Amino acid sequence: MHSYAAAHHKTIMAVDIAGYNNPSRTMAHLREVHEGLWSVLKGSFAETGIPWDVCFVENTGDGAMILLPPEIAKADLVAQLPERLHAELRRYNAVHSEAARIQLRVALSAGEVQQASHGSVSKAVSFTFRVLDAPAAKAAQKATEADLALLASDTFYNDVVAQDPAAAPDDYARIPVSVKETSTVAWLRLMGVSRIRPPTPSEQVPDFTALVEALMDVPWVRNSDSRRLLLEMFPRREIASQVSYYPQDRLHVIALAKTCLRFAGGLRCLLDVVLTMDPHSPEVTRLTELVGRWPEER
Repeated sequence: MHSYAAAHHKTIMAVDIAGYNNPSRTMAHLREVHEGLWSVLKGSFAETGIPWDVCFVENTGDGAMILLPPEIAKADLVAQLPERLHAELRRYNAVHSEAARIQLRVALSAGEVQQASHGSVSKAVSFTFRVLDAPAAKAAQKATEADLALLASDTFYNDVVAQDPAAAPDDYARIPVSVKETSTVAWLRLMGVSRIRPPTPSEQVPDFTALVEALMDVPWVRNSDSRRLLLEMFPRREIASQVSYYPQDRLHVIALAKTCLRFAGGLRCLLDVVLTMDPHSPEVTRLTELVGRWPEER
């Protein structure tokens, strides 16, 4: 019988250098960027008052995975570390060429982590790296040339970031995350934006008709029995109880969408139930992206 070390709750930080393998970088550039990453991270931790040696750190080649112990307060982390990271990036980039410039994506989450003989084992760590790889975050950073793209998982944002005004929760926007088997939402804060371009048509704020069409595109939503189950699963009964019933599928879906939009967070509540029932289909992924662009849900 094998004996395994117990899992422990950790704050998880996943770090990636944007465009690390850009063809314009020579080996000399890559070496400078690699060394610069560790200088930026260690300097940021030191200025935040987080001892580097209490963290478990893995080099991922073009980034890092850092596990912070429970005694490091998450609130202090989100209120202080982003500004320090951004400051260290500015210092580094000010004295390096364009090809050696560093843009970082950093994802924060938390969960159970078990240490194995060759590293960490954790579904929470894998999930954090899925958040880090969100295409919407990569596109936003590329479009704005932001020095730092800071991501927080939905739970981490609501439990930690949103609870502390010092963490600048209003500077975050909710984005869809659809990476491999993961379909969820996260929160994105861009720091050091150097340019802003007009949104492409796919990024335009959707209208009500687009929302109805996206719901109707989900095959089981067009089924009255499935919609009845959806309403039974609604955690907010004050919303579900006010949805008017229509025997015509489209009219009932319209009533469902209109009712959800009358309540703060109602559309997000609808999406959460849809994701519970059908987390992986392409139609639900598109619905998730649309809800992420909805003004009241940003």
